[in-house]
Amino acid sequence: MAGEEIKPLYKNVIKIRAFEELILELFGKNKLSGTTHTYIGEEATAAAIMTMVTDEDFVFSNHRCHGHYLAYGGPAQKLLAEIMSKRSGLCEGRGGSQHIHYRNFYTNGVQGGIVPNAAGVAFANRFKGNAGNTIVFLGDGTLGQGVVYETINMALLYKCPILFVIEDNSYAMSTRREDAVFGDIKSRMSGFGLETYEITSTDADELVGFFREVFDCLNSKRLPVCAVIHNYRLGAHSKGDDTRAPEEIDVHKKSDPVRLVAERIGEEAYRRIYKEYRDEFEGFVSLLDSEESADIEVQTLPAVPDSLSQLCETAERYVDCIQASFDEELQKNENLVFIGEDIRGPYGGAFKATKGLSEKYDNRLINTPISEAGMTGMAVGMALNGMLPVVEMMFCDFITLAFDQLLNHASKYGWVYGGSVRLPLVIRVPSGAKRGYGPTHSQSLEKFLTGIPMIRVIALSCFHNPQKVYKKLFSSIKEPTIVVENKKLYAQKTQPVINGAYEDFSVREINHYGYSTVCFSMDTDSVPDVYLITYGGLAAEAVDAATELMIQEEIQADVIVLGQLSPLPLDDLKEILHRDATVLTVEEGTRTNGVGAEIIAALAEQNIGKSYHRLAAPDMPIPNGIVLESQTIPDKQKIIEKVKRICGYGR
Repeated sequence: MAGEEIKPLYKNVIKIRAFEELILELFGKNKLSGTTHTYIGEEATAAAIMTMVTDEDFVFSNHRCHGHYLAYGGPAQKLLAEIMSKRSGLCEGRGGSQHIHYRNFYTNGVQGGIVPNAAGVAFANRFKGNAGNTIVFLGDGTLGQGVVYETINMALLYKCPILFVIEDNSYAMSTRREDAVFGDIKSRMSGFGLETYEITSTDADELVGFFREVFDCLNSKRLPVCAVIHNYRLGAHSKGDDTRAPEEIDVHKKSDPVRLVAERIGEEAYRRIYKEYRDEFEGFVSLLDSEESADIEVQTLPAVPDSLSQLCETAERYVDCIQASFDEELQKNENLVFIGEDIRGPYGGAFKATKGLSEKYDNRLINTPISEAGMTGMAVGMALNGMLPVVEMMFCDFITLAFDQLLNHASKYGWVYGGSVRLPLVIRVPSGAKRGYGPTHSQSLEKFLTGIPMIRVIALSCFHNPQKVYKKLFSSIKEPTIVVENKKLYAQKTQPVINGAYEDFSVREINHYGYSTVCFSMDTDSVPDVYLITYGGLAAEAVDAATELMIQEEIQADVIVLGQLSPLPLDDLKEILHRDATVLTVEEGTRTNGVGAEIIAALAEQNIGKSYHRLAAPDMPIPNGIVLESQTIPDKQKIIEKVKRICGYGR
């Protein structure tokens, strides 16, 4: 092609190869640390598909993302800086090779996990009437992940304009595709009713024609589409971990996409272009070598203090207050949506918190399949694309099925992407026992949730007005937030605090963090014998126990009810507790590594308190039925007995 203009398509194929080979060399010279997964042998797919992608489209990639990113138009220097852990990197060096964000391009290293995120973005595009498509890249190995199938089902149900691109490169790490994926990939996808296209090719020109047909279908139908591309990964899985026979690789080198490009444009032109890219990239490396590495500052979620009280002023049915708060916000915020199992009318959710709302806001309450990982992952994508999703877990127990989405996606994106994105996302979890539902429907799993960095966890109690708490949350949310709603409260009435008093208690409300800590004391002029620190459904039990302890034993127990569990409102506790305090934490969750253990550790580190004790459920499953359950879960009587032992009244 002497004298002719080289197609950008061909240049992109060469550019990706030059970049990936440089990266491997840098690792070989110990100039990079961590890991990388190159795209060598698959460059033509990225180069071809990105000729169809517009500025309005979103692209979600995976651990093998460099080729997708460069073909998308991402700056090579920014990616190199990211891999080299420099502050000038795409994400200030935080994400490295696998976790990057640029414009509408996102990646994550967890196989399959980003697929529901992509579907959530596509849902938001359809919901808001945007023209953009969403493209998400999967490998053949990703087809072992259940969340992929949850997502395909939901994307079809909700008519999301999304393209699932399955790059079958014959291997998942060292496992051959035929040993991990049973049957035919296209048939598997078509079995969902998914319009599926298939090609075996490493020819960039041929792939452009293929993707033109795929995108014509996607753009005309605005429904989910799948493209299966069979090729071969010529490079190792991630640097030097290659167990394949060299003879096998040599066979596939004959269809190397770079070789095909070189044959089209001529060897001389190919070498010239390759050298230009290598020289450019090596120049970037030289510049970056002199740049200091990024400094990581320890970050926590910001406080959102509020001077307005969150206490109840009147006695109202708890679930009615929650419904009213959702109704009020749905009227104000057109981007607010509720998703979950059976949340639409006439059912209105397992505990009726959304009853009557779908009749008023039809398209804003979305019933989902039994797909906790899928619905949570989609909510992450919706939040990335400007919506405020509220996910209802039918029971807190089921949030374990969505744990990957919380730990590896929702909690990480805001920080890993260098603060360039926000994820306003609410997950409601009906928690706790006292209904006899048994070992998989009665657990309090707060300790697992508070252990995830960058997720806020708040807890409703009978003294916190849920309407005020949700109003605060909806008006200030910037990060994933889990709301623990103790399910025994739904049918009960809120407990009003009038003029700073509740029954025989003086009530003090402290709020340094956004969700108030409430302290109950029968005698504010004296130092209590013990402080009870609790939250959620045990708040009323603790206050009742404190009343009985004073009447029967003249033991003063002040009760502290937390409104926020994570980040722990330590400044609130500092304002209440004194240096020689005796502290008893009370929780429904199991004892070991529980919320109480974290509270005590934090207080001890700050030299707050002198004696610490815990009351929690034993480290065992919750038995079925109220009779057996009552033997394991803390209640008023168990609190009284524990306090009496602490104060020397019996064993």
